[in-house]
Amino acid sequence: MSERFTVRVGAAGADSAPDLWGLFIEDLNDALDGGLNAESVRNGDFEFDESDREGWNALTGWSVVGEVEVRREDPVHANNAHHVRVTGPAVLANEGWDGVGVAEGGRYRLACFVRAQGEPVRIEAEVGEGLARAAFVADPGGWQRVEVDFTAVATGRGELRLAVPAGAVVDLDCVSVRPIGSDGEPLTFRPDLLQALQDLKPSFIRFPGGCVAHGLGLENLYHWKRTIGPRHEREQIRNLWGYHQSRQIGYMEYFELCEATGATPIPIVAAGVCCQNTPGGGAPIPESEMDAYVQDVLDLVEFANGDTETPWGARRAELGHPEPFGLRYLGVGNEDQITDAFRDRYARIEDALVAAHPEIAVIGTSGPQPAGPDYEAGWAYVRERGTPIVDEHGYQIPRWFHQNIDRYQAYDPAEAKVYIGEYAARSNKIRSALAEAAYMIGLERRPEVVRLASYAPLLARMGHTQWEPDLIYFTADEVRPSASYFVQRGFAEERGERVHAVELEGVQAVPVALPRAGTALLRSRGATVAFTDVVLDGNRMPEVVTGPEGEGVLLGPIDPAAAELSFTAERRDGEEGFVVRLGPEAPQSFLELQIGAWQNKSTSVTRSDDGIGENDHGPLPWRGVRTGEPLKIRVKLDGPRVRVWVDDELRHDYEQDLRPEQRVVAGALSRAGERGTEYVVRLVNATDTARTAAIELPEAGPVAASMTLMSGAGPDAGVPGEASPATLVDVTAKGDDGIDLDLPPWSFATGVIRTGG
Repeated sequence: MSERFTVRVGAAGADSAPDLWGLFIEDLNDALDGGLNAESVRNGDFEFDESDREGWNALTGWSVVGEVEVRREDPVHANNAHHVRVTGPAVLANEGWDGVGVAEGGRYRLACFVRAQGEPVRIEAEVGEGLARAAFVADPGGWQRVEVDFTAVATGRGELRLAVPAGAVVDLDCVSVRPIGSDGEPLTFRPDLLQALQDLKPSFIRFPGGCVAHGLGLENLYHWKRTIGPRHEREQIRNLWGYHQSRQIGYMEYFELCEATGATPIPIVAAGVCCQNTPGGGAPIPESEMDAYVQDVLDLVEFANGDTETPWGARRAELGHPEPFGLRYLGVGNEDQITDAFRDRYARIEDALVAAHPEIAVIGTSGPQPAGPDYEAGWAYVRERGTPIVDEHGYQIPRWFHQNIDRYQAYDPAEAKVYIGEYAARSNKIRSALAEAAYMIGLERRPEVVRLASYAPLLARMGHTQWEPDLIYFTADEVRPSASYFVQRGFAEERGERVHAVELEGVQAVPVALPRAGTALLRSRGATVAFTDVVLDGNRMPEVVTGPEGEGVLLGPIDPAAAELSFTAERRDGEEGFVVRLGPEAPQSFLELQIGAWQNKSTSVTRSDDGIGENDHGPLPWRGVRTGEPLKIRVKLDGPRVRVWVDDELRHDYEQDLRPEQRVVAGALSRAGERGTEYVVRLVNATDTARTAAIELPEAGPVAASMTLMSGAGPDAGVPGEASPATLVDVTAKGDDGIDLDLPPWSFATGVIRTGG
């Protein structure tokens, strides 16, 4: 039986935010090399290194039959320091990314730098077992770039094998295989992934991060000038997510991607400091180098927008793009701590940008959480500076999103506008996607404050993920969009010009309450910890020892609304900290106190609902758990209030959010249509109940609806790496003075209602 409710669309209010929905691209989860980058050869430059990942070296991705020597003498370029010398008979084989793939009839370009020692040498190339073949000649003398096009005779995947004949000695570097596009040139972007991004119709693209922008250490900062020009001349660096960055997709390709998707660029540059998670903290760029760095930022704007008479506009034209890219935004910093060093460096960068390029909107930063010390300090500094836009981030559980649909109603529109640069409801479940949809309706309602938003992360290669959830998963041959992807696409495909007030009648918010019963449990992972002087609700408990495998030790029952636990903890071995769980087991709601969270650098209190957990308070920076040093811990739950003392210091003191969840949500915008006003309508039903939405519009007369409905899967369907379990169905309907739309349980509908018959 369907429950009927009314969606009453009111008068138009503010103009909608025209750039609201965009994309976030960071080289995370092998998103670029092995992903969006159309290059088929893995480590074709022989630049992988032990510093990238333990066990890696210049021949990672290659296998050798015969004599092959890694060399550094007389390289192709100083930024491409390694090459190989192959003495025949020998075969050098590259595994590609789960193989080098070709399609029957497809054309490909094999390119590399070569030089022969002595006589010219013919090198035979083959993909798989005869899927495709080519040959080229290496001449003696200096390095020569050779290119050869070939056509695949069958479809499949296999190694790229380069065979050097007996008696020949050849140097090789920068080996590449790319598909050839319809214009006869090798492709920059993998076509199916590019199409998936184009289908999102992004207003903007953020790049290169995220954490990649400000790097793990000053030597790891992302300097844009080192990522343009011939690929073999670009500086390759260690990726802070634990692999190698070739930077074959650098700033020029980024701007070209923006053009290919119709998006405006939002580059993010480091604010003169590296990431605060760097060992030793977020070091600032040395004073002697700061003026040059500020100039680099100004040069980036000139590279994007300058005419061809300017030095960097001329460089852009030299690289094949005389027309400006139309840069309008530039972000300075990413989740930085607001230290004195940050303040000094940021101010110099922003002041220079405002003076030289007042047409560019500068975006500041407010930390990794939507609340807490970094958030407060970031906003205070933005207010002090008068920065026009501030970047907020927030990865939260679905419940948080349903509770915060009206979050930005409380923001002052006279202050900085908001860019929600990274957000996601933890997990790839349907309930997470619908929570995001409900939240996005809230963002759309407040264009006076919220101007930009981008889900993160965007791309993840199966078997190579460092972060979950992600919007689009992919393998060598497949693109697997998540349910969240189709939510994002639904908002971006149909947009309105004016935001309308919406009143719901016949729905109730879902109450949130503390659990009635639960237990206290201690556990550690990656460490052995002894717990002594354990007192639970006034009862002394025996000593407890937890092991590194993460198994828990149950202390006893508690009332999650009135409990107190104290103990002394001492780590005996290992590198990590320990966890106190308070409450019932998943999927019910519980809290976890993490002592030594995030690489043993912080304390935090996390909350889990429906089997999905995320920080509820913190993380707060801390010295970490140390082997052989006792810690006194006390935790007190008093109704919604949570307090945690570490060595008698009150580190956490907050109240759990018990506001009800808005699980049935509607939003509406309008735009001018060919026959009258068109209403863009969004509807979320994140409940177990089927519902019928009776939509009432501000004007009378016949109407026709064209909607897309995402439904057909339960709230806990959907896992990382698999395509969305929900189905998409096009729905049409007609009515007079309004329209009825059926919403199955756990569904999302978006589309257009046209007036005028």
